[in-house]
Amino acid sequence: MRRLRGKLNYKHEEQAALSKLSAINTAAKNLGRLKRMKSSIEFKIATEATTLTAERELIKKLNDINKELDEALNAYRFRRKVELVAKDIDEIGKALESYKNQVLEVDKKLDALYADLRSLTGWKRKPVAEQKPRRAPKREEPFEVSLEDIATIKKKDE
Repeated sequence: MRRLRGKLNYKHEEQAALSKLSAINTAAKNLGRLKRMKSSIEFKIATEATTLTAERELIKKLNDINKELDEALNAYRFRRKVELVAKDIDEIGKALESYKNQVLEVDKKLDALYADLRSLTGWKRKPVAEQKPRRAPKREEPFEVSLEDIATIKKKDE
């Protein structure tokens, strides 16, 4: 569950970053139309271009379409990434909820087993008033060392 929570937090941060970039990548071009235009121009270059100037014009058109197609593909990839991150967040959330439910079920089973164990052994908790107070640790007298024990005093010889 820790690993999934970390992954969920990462995905939330990624989604926040992508939402900030969504204002930049708003181009919604028709990819299919651009791909068909590109293939038709390539076909014209291969078959119909009889003169060099006609072929150059077709190549210029092809380069323009390639630029538009690249921009449209980047926008499509960006939108797809946003969708995938949202899908991942939903899946991780469902998995976490599933694990949470499993933990709750196991806790309930453990509580029931502990209750059965208590009934079998006759063990009961003592009421708070009947519990004996804990013994305080014995206090020893502090160990004292005098200066006389540590140092030897030499008398000056006159």
